[in-house]
Amino acid sequence: MNKKLVVPGMVFFLWGSVTAINSTLVLFFHQYFKISWQEAILINVLFYLAPFIACLPCSALISRWGYRTVLRISLAVTALGCLALALALQGYSFSCSLLAVFVVAIGVSAMQVVANPYLALLSAPHKRSGNLSLASAMNSVGTTLGPLFVAFLLQRNPVNLAAHQEPISQLWLALALFSGLLILISFAVKLPDVERPLRLNQRVLELWKYKCFVFSVIAIFCYVGVEVSLATSVVNYLSTIGLWEMDQAMSLVAIYWGGALAGRLLFGFFAHKLNIYHSFLFATLFCSLCVMLAIFFNNGIGGVLLLLTGLGNAIMYPVIFSRSIKEISHLANIAAAVLVMAGIGGAIIPYLQAVIIDEIGLRISFILPMVLYFILVMWGYFQLRDD
Repeated sequence: MNKKLVVPGMVFFLWGSVTAINSTLVLFFHQYFKISWQEAILINVLFYLAPFIACLPCSALISRWGYRTVLRISLAVTALGCLALALALQGYSFSCSLLAVFVVAIGVSAMQVVANPYLALLSAPHKRSGNLSLASAMNSVGTTLGPLFVAFLLQRNPVNLAAHQEPISQLWLALALFSGLLILISFAVKLPDVERPLRLNQRVLELWKYKCFVFSVIAIFCYVGVEVSLATSVVNYLSTIGLWEMDQAMSLVAIYWGGALAGRLLFGFFAHKLNIYHSFLFATLFCSLCVMLAIFFNNGIGGVLLLLTGLGNAIMYPVIFSRSIKEISHLANIAAAVLVMAGIGGAIIPYLQAVIIDEIGLRISFILPMVLYFILVMWGYFQLRDD
């Protein structure tokens, strides 16, 4: 990548780090604020509710102000949210922490809306796919390193519940500084803008005429929901059932996100040689089997199997997303926005699992992600078998 692609590329790393850190910290909030798992999972609910709210307004702002300006605004909002969250943790305020997480999530949502098309348009046409693949790998690096940062801080400075002292606020301060640094770099490298998209008077309702697309929206909802739910609940499984310490459990989540990184790289290199239908079915069936065995074993081995689902998750989003807009290219821009909004599954599914955990138990709660994987198997069977 040349220097004009550095900032958009690092934005992928930033939102990957923030997303993984946020999911990992649910157990920390649960113990630090002495709240129920349902209350703690609200951190994730708000984080994945934000794209549903921010996606379409952000698209409108891009049409009015351009990609470069909106990217800088998204970084500024993220920096403000990270700073507010650090202060809320230091002030031992759960309600303020929730508000700060929502601000962070708005900034990250805006990054997702602007970064993909911006990076593609800044690239030469023959390099767009390669540059987007590299940026996606940077995102996976962020999701892999994020939990390790958390574990490192907790090992060096254990939480003092009595004195309300914790090291996690330092991480959010660092993320605020990094976001601000990216804004400065965008000015220093004289980041160019690209042609603004035209405002189209297309109706979202047109999309619902296409049954295949509706099924794909459900698939994205399930995929994001199960990925986030497992990333959150596996820490609880490892610490409660696997009997690892909290910092150890959080560090092990890096295996989950690292599996996604490895899977994306492998799939990116060999996708043109693979049968997408068989690959997708194998990935979804592999993940559902891992979750089923984790319920059966109910021990440390089960925790390892849950971590391995990250490898299978790696190929699901690009396959679903690309197949979703294959037959509706004339509505691709609106379809993409709706698919991003379907990521609200990352808010709803973890919360449903949290309710099951509090009301029935941790072990039984994993039936929910297992069922979701079976829905994805059905999507693959009906949507990909004729491709």
